[in-house]
Amino acid sequence: MTKRRGIMTDLLAFQVAFVAILLLATASDIHSLRIPNLLPALMILLFLAAWVWGFPFRDPIWSHLAHFALALAAGMALFHFRWFGGGDAKLYAAVALWFGLGDAVLLLLLTALTGALVVVVRMLFHIFRALAFDSGPPEHRRRLFERKIPYGIAIAAGGIVTLLQTYPWSPS
Repeated sequence: MTKRRGIMTDLLAFQVAFVAILLLATASDIHSLRIPNLLPALMILLFLAAWVWGFPFRDPIWSHLAHFALALAAGMALFHFRWFGGGDAKLYAAVALWFGLGDAVLLLLLTALTGALVVVVRMLFHIFRALAFDSGPPEHRRRLFERKIPYGIAIAAGGIVTLLQTYPWSPS
């Protein structure tokens, strides 16, 4: 029982660190539309530490590395076409490293759905702001269709929910 409790405490510690890194990325992205390179690097280092420590990953290492590589390649392609920021691409790939290919669709789906929600909320905010506070030709209408969206929010939400779904923590 004591050994199991120690393993569960370690599992929780890695999950808390995972969430903390994503919350920092979210705050930075909301504030400045930038995700510092340090945060994806910390996420990768945390994964390596968890792997060495014996975190109960469900898939073999090659599956995690393949998911990371595919996510990074897709993110860089999206960045090339200016549909995604470079920090978003690196953060998503670092989060993807935590999940094997079997969980890739779940992570992508949760991130995309949250991203769509962020876009809708942002548009509604600018519409409300334009209708409520602007009497002349509003600058805010241009902002309504700006492509700069803090997608780190969606990546964090998708990563956290996928983590909790894939590796649930239970003290029993």
